[in-house]
Formats: sequence, C-alpha cells, structure tokens
Amino acid sequence: MVRVAIVGCTGKLGNVIMKNALSRKDIEVSYAIARKGNRFVGQTISELVGGEFDLPIIDDIEAANDCDIFIDCTNAETFMNDSYFKYEKMGKALVIATTAFSNEDMEKIRKLAINIPVFISGNFSVALHDFIETLKFYVKNISLDTDIQIVEYHHNQKKDAPSGTALMIKDALLDANKKINKEKVNICSIRGGNIFGEHEVIFANCKDEIVTFKHQVSSRETFADGAIEVSVWTAKQTNGLYDMNSFCNRLIE
Repeated sequence: MVRVAIVGCTGKLGNVIMKNALSRKDIEVSYAIARKGNRFVGQTISELVGGEFDLPIIDDIEAANDCDIFIDCTNAETFMNDSYFKYEKMGKALVIATTAFSNEDMEKIRKLAINIPVFISGNFSVALHDFIETLKFYVKNISLDTDIQIVEYHHNQKKDAPSGTALMIKDALLDANKKINKEKVNICSIRGGNIFGEHEVIFANCKDEIVTFKHQVSSRETFADGAIEVSVWTAKQTNGLYDMNSFCNRLIE
C-alpha cells in the first residue's frame, strides 16, 4: 500500500487524482493538502469528491510526515516559492504534476532529485508518450525544408502558454533530428472553453505534401490515472530524476 499526500487537492487535476486514488486498493490517500487560505481547509475531502470520508483537508505539507510520496498539482510559482524547500526537508518521494518551470527552476529540481526520487512530466498519458515516440520516428528523415507547426488547445483557465506538453513535443523533435532548424518548429497556443487537451503536429514541406499527427483527450481521467500509476512506481525508486520515458521504458526492459 502506497500512502499518498496530494498537494493542490482542490484544483481541477488534484481533485480528479484524489477521487480516482480513493477507488484503488494499492493506494491510500493519507493527506489532502491545499494552500493556506483555501476555503476548503478544515473540511473533509467529502466536500470535494462526495461520499463519506473523514480525511480533513489541511494546509501544511510538513504535517504529512508519514506519507510515502507527494503528488504536487499546484503551479510552478507556488512549488518553487513555497513547497520546494519543504519537500527538500521532508525527504519523501515526489511527483510533480505541474508545468511552466524556468530553466533555473529545472536546475533546482535536478538538485532536489539527488536526494529523493522525483518524477516530473508535462503530461502523464502513456498514449501521449507513444504519440511523441511516433513523431520522433517520423521526423528523423523529413526534408529540411519542412515547416513544423505544433498546435495545442487547452481550457481558458490554463495559465501557461505554450503548454508543457507542446514544449515536450518540440524538444523531442529537435532532439530526434539535430539537423532541424529550431526556427522551423513553431507552437500555436489556443485557449477556449473547457478543452481538456489536444495537440496537433503538422509537417508541411515545399513539395506540396502535408502530414498531420494528432492526440486528443476528452477528460482529465487519463492524466489523473497516469499520475497515480507513476506515483506507485516512483515510490519504489531510488533517488534520481524520472519522467515518462523512464516509466514507459520499464515495460520493455
């Protein structure tokens, strides 16, 4: 049984993670943590997920001293300014389920991973990982006159643009074919309504050819279930920095 503390439990993703984790037999939601001043602090998680659960929502990460792993679903600013040093002090495994970190932030996260297992990803969908692997295969032999457009759609409350997933795709393409001019890889970010997440990659060359790849999700369930799966896995790992490549490649080792 993996004991999980969910930080940012009142947010859109954190709420779904908590609800889905409660239905599993290999996970125990030991702590539900919100930011200080959140209106749900002091109430039970039943206010968020329904049912009858007596687990209180707290606002102190350091009170979760007997959990096995934290899942952080807050945001980059809160993580770096408020939570980072607490995780460093607690010494527990950590899954980072948020995006928009700067290069400086990432360097600090790499240092954190020296002493604890840290899993970070802009997207927890295994199908998205396979989607990117397909793109990496395709891009290896494209003509260098090809323009690459990454079009990403998300809900109108998403703060970061481009999305972490779009940046993952761009980095993967450039890494798979070092000859590509990064100026030819552009990202278009669209925000509207309740769109959960859609990523389209368009390859257009000067020989009148257009090839399009697309990944789309219709709910946060995929991301939530993925975050839970990687949490169970990460809790058993040694210190280091892990991502979806680490998690998915375990299946073929």
